[in-house]
Amino acid sequence: MSAPSDPLPLPDFLEARRSAMRLDLSFGQHGGTHAEWRDALERCWRAGLPPCEGLPDGEVTGDAVRLRFATGAVAEGCLVRPPGAGPHPAVLLLHDHGGAFEIGWRKLFDLDEARAGQARHYGGRAPASAFLNAGLAVLCLDAPGWGGRRAGDYDGQQALAANALGLGWSLAGLTAGEDVQAAAWLAAQPGIDAARIGAFGFSFGGFRAWQVAALTPHVRAPASLSWMAGRAALMRPGAPLLKGQSAFHFLHPGVTARADFPDLAGLAAGKALFFRSGRGDRHMPEDAVTAAWTRIAEICAAAGAPAPDTALHDHAHTCPPETLDEAVAFLRRSLT
Repeated sequence: MSAPSDPLPLPDFLEARRSAMRLDLSFGQHGGTHAEWRDALERCWRAGLPPCEGLPDGEVTGDAVRLRFATGAVAEGCLVRPPGAGPHPAVLLLHDHGGAFEIGWRKLFDLDEARAGQARHYGGRAPASAFLNAGLAVLCLDAPGWGGRRAGDYDGQQALAANALGLGWSLAGLTAGEDVQAAAWLAAQPGIDAARIGAFGFSFGGFRAWQVAALTPHVRAPASLSWMAGRAALMRPGAPLLKGQSAFHFLHPGVTARADFPDLAGLAAGKALFFRSGRGDRHMPEDAVTAAWTRIAEICAAAGAPAPDTALHDHAHTCPPETLDEAVAFLRRSLT
């Protein structure tokens, strides 16, 4: 199934709304203290999520994991611990989109079926191996629509999003809620140090990494690659939020008209935050990325927290080996 073609510009009336949106829960628009703003935004965001409280039911057979979430959805994945008794620090690995739906969690492991994607996106390396070699346990699960949950590629992705909305949920909310529950489950596992859990992801996984850190205390530090910008900038012709289908992974009904992506990421202020993006990334324009990082830094300053660790590399929409190494070192350092 081919990917959707590049979209046309917004109609005039929607462009006018985009330019005029006040975003009343955006940082600096709310009018209250930082704590009051944070509470209001978090309540608004959580109100639109599917059920995601408590631990999912889990089955573990060797390294294989099968979780049943509060929604009733089931996902399979892999939990691998480094050698030794532990308790180990751990990383929730969040796989990318990549237009490849046939594998999900396997994208990040040293497996034959993942080689092509790793050559394209990760400089030929398997992120799971990089973290394991650094002494961190890793958990990765199929996101809705991938791997064992594959539902028809782009057409199936669109149908999944439409049906979720028709039933009062959203595709973005389903993924967010599952990642929150996965982090809680990981924290409860034998040999895992619940106080030392991070998240890592590139592209779609990068969005998920800062998102889960914003939504749950179980994630102490996220390393997010190649997914952060303001929404208005991402509605330029040809950008992800105008392509349809995949855009539904990033749009939370109820909060999209009230706060921007940097505001949502800013709910993780006080945690160690790591962001990287590439110059020449057609998905994440450099000016929009740096503006979003500046907004997150302002939120951190208002919270009395350290600024995020941010930098650009020269390899467009990829996770080059040196950036993966930086992310591993950051999370190892942050989770000690």
